[in-house]
Amino acid sequence: MNKVVISIFAFALLALGGLTAYTFSPLSKKNVVPQVNPVSLVPTENNIPINSTSSAVLDVYHNRDMAENYYTVSVPKNWKLEPNKPAGSYTFLFPNGTCTAELMDVPDNSTLELYILSQDESALKHSLSHYSRTNYQKISIDGNEIYQLTYTSITSRILSKTVRAYISGQDRAGLLTCSSAQDTFTQYSSVFDAVIKSFKWENSK
Repeated sequence: MNKVVISIFAFALLALGGLTAYTFSPLSKKNVVPQVNPVSLVPTENNIPINSTSSAVLDVYHNRDMAENYYTVSVPKNWKLEPNKPAGSYTFLFPNGTCTAELMDVPDNSTLELYILSQDESALKHSLSHYSRTNYQKISIDGNEIYQLTYTSITSRILSKTVRAYISGQDRAGLLTCSSAQDTFTQYSSVFDAVIKSFKWENSK
């Protein structure tokens, strides 16, 4: 066997070894684009308390798009689900407002709270017109830390108010963003609170 053949054979073995190592490495998994699981788009019904005196029938969505990040979120039945959204996320529309549920990747060298205050809020300040924080608090639900950032901004000349809830998770964080025109925010606030509290992580099955 001459040197050229030996060199080609050695190169082929190295290439094959490199491809195999990459295929089974964590890096390769990051490049896989998750797909929407049809199961994620079919809600079930549940009667959930809104406040001390009333309850509502909500649609319960069980997101099954990313095995490490299965979650459940409940929203009012009359909210319209916007189609064709990225895997792991939902956008719901209702009169004078929107609410989204999604997954957020937090850098390994940061904590969730540090990321919120040093990067995410900074991005909001630069992307939203007349951004103004009105409240920030940390709460705990079902053992999960939830950070709630509330702010006002102007969109299409309309003053809106938004509550943005970040839910800690083992792999990614959950992110709920509920917004309405400021003059209707009060009437929606108890609903927004129920939606945020309905978020639960679920083990993969």
